[in-house]
Amino acid sequence: MAELNQTRESLLYRLKNSRDQLSWNEFCTAYERYIYLIVRGMSLDHHDAEDLTQDVLLKVYKNIADYEYSPESSKFRTWLSKICRNQVIDYIRKINAESKRVENYYKKAEQMTLPEVEQMAEAEWKAHVTTTAWESIQKGFRGSAAECFKLMNQGVEVAEIANKLEISESSVYVYSKRVKDRLISEVRRLEQLWS
Repeated sequence: MAELNQTRESLLYRLKNSRDQLSWNEFCTAYERYIYLIVRGMSLDHHDAEDLTQDVLLKVYKNIADYEYSPESSKFRTWLSKICRNQVIDYIRKINAESKRVENYYKKAEQMTLPEVEQMAEAEWKAHVTTTAWESIQKGFRGSAAECFKLMNQGVEVAEIANKLEISESSVYVYSKRVKDRLISEVRRLEQLWS
């Protein structure tokens, strides 16, 4: 028994100080099944327990350097059990939060009427087609034309746009109309292509 404890103490020492692959493999061989049994014993199903076993192992790997081994006051199994318990509690909290979130999504979706969904879908379709059309055409304009159109649609005054881009106010109107006409044409093309 003393030899077994000495081996475990030696293994913990090696893990704390070097974290070499051989020591880690030895640790996993010695403790992985034990961790699984602790986690499974906390009323989790097999698959969740397997996943959480890996989470516990990762937590041990990350925190082993901070563990202070003392067979009298701080047993390793106590430290390991605490990690197992905390991982299970965190997992259950996460599942509860996700369940509530999914329940809220379900309630919101269930409350939407078909006409509301269709209206929302139509608005999203228009936004999608317009965005795609804009991305397609804006590369085809040189100089200030695309910038004029963007600024006009943001509500910037024509005089301010002309001043900012160092062009005449009439050029602002011409450029914006040119881009708008091309955008409308591209939206129609996409609508025809995708409908």
